[in-house]
Amino acid sequence: MDLVDALRPITEADVRAAYSASSSSPVMLTRTAISFQVVGERLDGTKAIYFVAFFIDANEPLLEKDLERWLCMNRKLLGQTGRGRVAVRVKFYVRRNFQEKGFATYIVNREEELFRGWGAQEIQTPAMEQGRWVWTRAKFGYSIPPFDFGTLQQSYQDWQRSERIGSPVRASSLSDFPKEFLLSSAVGTIQLFKSL
Repeated sequence: MDLVDALRPITEADVRAAYSASSSSPVMLTRTAISFQVVGERLDGTKAIYFVAFFIDANEPLLEKDLERWLCMNRKLLGQTGRGRVAVRVKFYVRRNFQEKGFATYIVNREEELFRGWGAQEIQTPAMEQGRWVWTRAKFGYSIPPFDFGTLQQSYQDWQRSERIGSPVRASSLSDFPKEFLLSSAVGTIQLFKSL
């Protein structure tokens, strides 16, 4: 399968437009570079992978690493049984001096329109490092599979005991876990999803 088929019903131009420099961007971009590859039949079906680099001037990148996204034709759904079209947010590392300026929220919103146009049933993200705090905030709308929530809840209880917190409490939702816990070594990668 080639890139045209892997992206259908959207096009390469649609992907480029979603990440192009815009006057509404909270950070002024001078250019955007995108590269694509298609991985043939695997368990997740055909997968279109693309990498995006943003520049604030000729040679100064906005990100620490290129943004990476996968469009999987037949990936296991986390929010329901079965398989389907899934967009995966793999890497998104904004350089420290550009964090908290609204760029991540800006890109995430543009991506969601793109992913819906492609026909994604879910967006999935493996939340790592700072993302364990960022992506679990309610404003991004991610959920965690029930089994994984139970496992995280147990880790939270264990962490509270190890930190000698008086009466351990339970988190009632994903966004109730405190930052200190989510960014601690007690937590690994958190598999998150959002149904579209």
